[in-house]
Amino acid sequence: MKEGNNKINNGKMIKAVKIATIMLLIILVTMISFFGIYTQNKGQVSNNVKDYSYALGLKGSRNIKLKVNSGTKEAIKDSEGNIIETATDEEIEKNGYVKEQVPNNSDDVKTEAYYKEAKDIIEKRLKKLGVEDYILSVNEKTGDIFIEIAENTNTDSVVGNLNTIGKFEITDNDTKEVLLDNSNIKSSSVLYGTTATGTSVYLEIEFNKDGRKKLEEISKKYVKLEDNNTTNNVSTENNTEETTNTETTNTEATNETEETTSTEKKIVMKVDDTEIMTTSFDETITTGKIQLTVGTASTDTSTLQDYITQARNISVVLDSGKLPIKYDIEKNQYILATEAENNELAIGIIVVTVIMAIAIIFLVVKFKIKGILAGASYIGLTSVYLILIRYANVLISVESIFGVIIMLILNYIFTFMILKNIENKIKYIKENVVNKAILETYSKFFIRIVPICIMVITFCFIKWIPISSFGMISFWGLVLIAVYNAVITRTLLQINVNEK
Repeated sequence: MKEGNNKINNGKMIKAVKIATIMLLIILVTMISFFGIYTQNKGQVSNNVKDYSYALGLKGSRNIKLKVNSGTKEAIKDSEGNIIETATDEEIEKNGYVKEQVPNNSDDVKTEAYYKEAKDIIEKRLKKLGVEDYILSVNEKTGDIFIEIAENTNTDSVVGNLNTIGKFEITDNDTKEVLLDNSNIKSSSVLYGTTATGTSVYLEIEFNKDGRKKLEEISKKYVKLEDNNTTNNVSTENNTEETTNTETTNTEATNETEETTSTEKKIVMKVDDTEIMTTSFDETITTGKIQLTVGTASTDTSTLQDYITQARNISVVLDSGKLPIKYDIEKNQYILATEAENNELAIGIIVVTVIMAIAIIFLVVKFKIKGILAGASYIGLTSVYLILIRYANVLISVESIFGVIIMLILNYIFTFMILKNIENKIKYIKENVVNKAILETYSKFFIRIVPICIMVITFCFIKWIPISSFGMISFWGLVLIAVYNAVITRTLLQINVNEK
């Protein structure tokens, strides 16, 4: 008798420990979801949990105005007033060229066609930088471009890329002759490589058919050379344009030594006339691709992120094309959401929270212990849902908030159906009650919401942000309802009814 009581007590204790473990896990996830994880780094406390991505107007926006630059730059002109792109000091003196100040934007580019082209290029940059929700317009008479984007942690980086010209050149270090430019680029990408010293970030530039041919020719001509020593009057021929030979004869020795040194030709790579690197090639490049190391190998996460951002920004500018017009950022203003909008959002969140609390209390009253467990599981699902939304990079809009509410309602209905089925089946089924009840609930519930699932998936592919954000929010909600309840809710209820 005593042994039987011990087994019962041990069973109850194991059951309590299992439930307590899951409940503590739910509490932990809930704390992370609503309050975050804060760490201190270099005297600053920051939340390591990703923030929400808000749509325009929900949490303020950034208003930017790009104005056509009215400044001047130094240019080289010939006797007829034509601008010479590149010329050495010797060529300027020999040909009688003169240096003059000319407008950054000539009258030839101040046209409606070029204004529209600039707008299209900026739109490409916004998309490549991951900006989904934006308003973009151009004044076709003045060329001014107006942009409104949602405010987030990447906004400053995005703004910094909007008025970059994106002029790419590979030139001869001596003659300044342009060897490759934007017209030769096919695409670019950011790559990573890990070595013993850390992770390196690379910018890979792939050239088109014409650029590939030119790159191969350039890499043959601008190749790295080393000094070579030969004995017994044997010389080494190097593929260079300038070769000087120095012969040294030692009258006391039987051997003659010839030293050959060669002047190395180099190329200069520039973006917007800023020198990126000066180098020669190790070997002939036949792939049509070159890789540029951004920064140095590092194991520091913050440093690597800076390198990645630098490489990505250059890649975005190169892929989107060169702006035909030089722009200045005349306005870069953060517009807060109105107090009325913030109040409405806060009131909405409070109302939903109160309704959820009342609904969970109803479960507890009706289903007792099972209601408590299901209510705790419901809170856990809500917490996981909010974390999932952040890391899925779903834009939070007013419409998507309604999607969250609808998903929480559907999950409540689903939970209620599970509890009701268990209550009904436990009266005449003694084994595997929870699994049978849940399987039946899954079948009935998801068959009934098939039209909703089809609508949600369709909304995900619509380009209009209010609808697509609603679709994505709802899609992840349906996935979570199916997976989370099969794992957490089912486990809690199985433990409660002593099922394995």
